Formats: sequence, C-alpha cells, structure tokens
Amino acid sequence: MRFLLSLYLPKPQRVNAIQSPGEIRRSLFRGHEGHGRSFIKAVSWRTIGTIDTFIISFFVTGKASLAGGIAAVEVVTKIMIYYLHERLWALVPWGTAKPPAPVRPESKFRSR
Repeated sequence: MRFLLSLYLPKPQRVNAIQSPGEIRRSLFRGHEGHGRSFIKAVSWRTIGTIDTFIISFFVTGKASLAGGIAAVEVVTKIMIYYLHERLWALVPWGTAKPPAPVRPESKFRSR
C-alpha cells in the first residue's frame, strides 16, 4: 500500500538523441512518468477493459461463469502487458514537453 501512496512524477530528464542498447535497457524503467503512475493507469484501464471482455464473452458464450473466467485471466496478463507498454513509451521523447534550458547566471567578471 505504501507503494501506491508514494506516487510522484519525477522531473523530466534530458534524453540523448542516440542511445546504445545497454543504455536503453538501463533506462527502460526510468521514464518521464513514475512507476506508480504507470501502474495506476494500467489498473484503471484494465478495469474498463475487463468489464468489456466480460460483456463480450457473455454475449458469445451465454454463460456468466465462463465469461467471468475469461475476464479473470485476461485482467492479470493485460495489466502486465500494458505496464511494459507504458514504460516503453516513456522512453520515446516524441510528444513530450522538453525541459527548459538552464539559465546561466551572469558572471561577476566581464570580459573586455
């Protein structure tokens, strides 16, 4: 429960234009969003998706118990898949706000 209560959004980090495969593997779980945020988004999306799966499965099979079984299995697998999907997208700089350039303070000594 402490994990869910400590949700935060870390400051965006500068992304290099080209990363080696080793850097990509190391930065897979260090994106622009926190892990908690990605996890909560995955759970909320899967809740909606599981309800949809249950309804479709019920219409196809006509059995609530079978539809519930299908929905129960897919909720676990798809939360994990969505979480990994979110973390991969966190590596993609496209469409994210760039951090502002640092402002250099003026030097006390001016060159002439």
